[in-house]
Amino acid sequence: MARWFAVVARRSLLQHALRVASAATVLCAAPNLAGAAPKISQKAVAYQDHPEGNKRCDNCLQFQPPDACKTVEGPISPQGSCRIFQAARR
Repeated sequence: MARWFAVVARRSLLQHALRVASAATVLCAAPNLAGAAPKISQKAVAYQDHPEGNKRCDNCLQFQPPDACKTVEGPISPQGSCRIFQAARR
């Protein structure tokens, strides 16, 4: 009886381990949807390469130094500005 129990327990453990490994593979292989979000054109957000008052790209939450934006496509001047400016908390 003890031998039968050991075989069933081992089989159950292996099946559980296989399920866990399968789930981990699926979760790790899922695409990063946040990184795949399309960017908006500079024209659509009225981007300009000069500031509008205190609204400068290098003070925006979306700015990525040295010359990029998380939401607007193309090169971005740190002194530029656009309609979707969001002040960075500093």
